[in-house]
Amino acid sequence: MMLSDPFLQSLVTRLDGGNTVAISLAGSHARDEGGPYSDVDFHLYVRQMPTNPNEAYSLRFVEGHLVSISVTTLEEEGANLRNPKKALRAVPGLCQARILLDKDGSLAALKEQAEAFTWEPLQKAANAFASWNLSGCAEEVHKVLDGLAQRDESKTLYAIWGLTRDLALTLLVQAGVMIPTENAFIDLAQKTAGRTSAWTCQFRQAIGLDPLPTGEPAYIGFGIAGLCLYRATAGILQDILLPEEAGVVHRTLEIITEAGY
Repeated sequence: MMLSDPFLQSLVTRLDGGNTVAISLAGSHARDEGGPYSDVDFHLYVRQMPTNPNEAYSLRFVEGHLVSISVTTLEEEGANLRNPKKALRAVPGLCQARILLDKDGSLAALKEQAEAFTWEPLQKAANAFASWNLSGCAEEVHKVLDGLAQRDESKTLYAIWGLTRDLALTLLVQAGVMIPTENAFIDLAQKTAGRTSAWTCQFRQAIGLDPLPTGEPAYIGFGIAGLCLYRATAGILQDILLPEEAGVVHRTLEIITEAGY
């Protein structure tokens, strides 16, 4: 579904102001993949961020289209290219962006940087993030274990919700896998680990993509799969764990085993 130039220009006119530096179209419409239910993603680059944090992101209907407006600075966007966690989305986002307004050419220059981006300079920081994040996931593992022990459905599922997302993100950051659209996140995680890997098997069970063993409430199966997923992630990342964080990870794995999982 193509957006008309007059529609886009009318939005640019509405958003442009003295604080505006540049405006781009992002998301599915920038990739020419927009459908009838796709929102229209606008990135508004400003000199100074609004004092009200709620104004950094907003939604509105314009001529029947749901329009999302994300406000940021070019400096912040540039910093995202140097952050391994944020670069996974920032790099493809800039490469895909359709520039609609660029008052001094700064956005075009930043887009060129994204198009010339290479992952190697960020690998050390990516490894450090993966080590830190996997260690941090130990808290969610303990919540899952507690939820299972207490037969607490809500506690178990809430912990699994965060644990599976964080473990997938950890894997993608460490591997430097670009995320061209958030819709591909789950698929990219499985591809990175290997479609037939133990990691993917447990991931699919933990998020409800594949059937669980019968005879127990579903939340128990999700919880057990999440614990196994943590173990599989630790196995993949064992060689890049930093010493102090490795201690947390290894003790957490022992606790999972001691609990009988």
